Amino acid sequence: MQKNYRFVGKTSKDSFLIKGFNVFSEKWKHAGGCASVTNPQNGRTYVFSKYESCGVEFVAGKDANGYWLFFVEV
Repeated sequence: MQKNYRFVGKTSKDSFLIKGFNVFSEKWKHAGGCASVTNPQNGRTYVFSKYESCGVEFVAGKDANGYWLFFVEV
């Protein structure tokens, strides 16, 4: 079954909060597998890795412009 993910934002900086924690201040653990996600700002689809940090699972990767894109499961 394919999971759905919600876009939570993008950044080019070393600071981004997901559920109250700065993901760049914590170690990311690969959560296994990848997810197909769509950036709602431009409609482009990406395949990014799944990660876990501070008990939160998220999908993240960089777009062609060097921005980090973040998604969480719906």
